[in-house]
Amino acid sequence: MKVGRFTVKTASKILKLAALAFLCAFCILVSSHYCRIKDYAGSLLGNLNVIIFFDKNSKDDAVIKDEIEATGLVSVREYVNSSQAYAKAVEKNPFLKDISVPDIAKSIQSYAVVAPKSVPDKNFLSKMRAALESISGVDEVVFDISVFEHYLKIEDLLSFYRKIFLIFAAVIFVLFVFKCAFLFMEQELNAKKFAVNVFSYLLSSSFGFLVLWIVCVYTQYPLLIDKTAALSIMSFIAVLGVILS
Repeated sequence: MKVGRFTVKTASKILKLAALAFLCAFCILVSSHYCRIKDYAGSLLGNLNVIIFFDKNSKDDAVIKDEIEATGLVSVREYVNSSQAYAKAVEKNPFLKDISVPDIAKSIQSYAVVAPKSVPDKNFLSKMRAALESISGVDEVVFDISVFEHYLKIEDLLSFYRKIFLIFAAVIFVLFVFKCAFLFMEQELNAKKFAVNVFSYLLSSSFGFLVLWIVCVYTQYPLLIDKTAALSIMSFIAVLGVILS
């Protein structure tokens, strides 16, 4: 009977350690996916360009540029005067070289490429358009709304991930505090046994990360999570093991 109980207890312990290893690998994989989405959002942010066409009759584009910057909503990435705009048009359409029209370059509008100074939200586009179109000398404000909407969806997803991470961390911390308090009140805390358990849980979570890393190397799937985040996750999983012990 004692051998049977020992076998069941050992199997239960191994099963628990295996579950923690699997949970650690899963959490690290989710965190890596979060980092991948975050990097993608960063690349999208670099493409959130707005083109502002200046009035052809504008006498001083520099003043308009200053007023655009003064809105505090966008920053000018590039300014292209009418001559440069015509040169770029000819570069893209060589047949324009064969068209002889006096002062044709002056008929091309100057424009500025601007980008949001801060991470845009759902109200940013309407606010930005209203502010820019109210500037004297601005003829038209053009941007691809689908790109902005896609970026906002990605940011909403990242925000959801961050909330889940914070809730998970807060719950684990609170449960760990209660677990320690109960152990002290019941005077059942064996420091040596407690340390051994924590070490075994850390070892288990580390093993889960190692297995995941080997699988990712074999399948050529890059893990984008950094060392600090990986260590934090392994520590949280170890704490979770203490709570469930």
